[in-house]
Amino acid sequence: MDFLHSTWFWLFVIVALVMSTIGSLARLSKAPPPVDLPGIKPQPYAADDDDDQDGPDSPAGHAPASLRKPK
Repeated sequence: MDFLHSTWFWLFVIVALVMSTIGSLARLSKAPPPVDLPGIKPQPYAADDDDDQDGPDSPAGHAPASLRKPK
């Protein structure tokens, strides 16, 4: 009888740990909205250039955004 009780105890412990882990990961997967700071305008990333027609093999595609010529 002791084996049965200890088995159910460890099964309960394992299930509780799995459920708390899944709950924590689900809560962390929801990204909070960005904080609005007064006087600061969000800047786009340099990698977000959708109008960049240069391929990955062209030298202009490898230049940092600070060294590229403005359009």
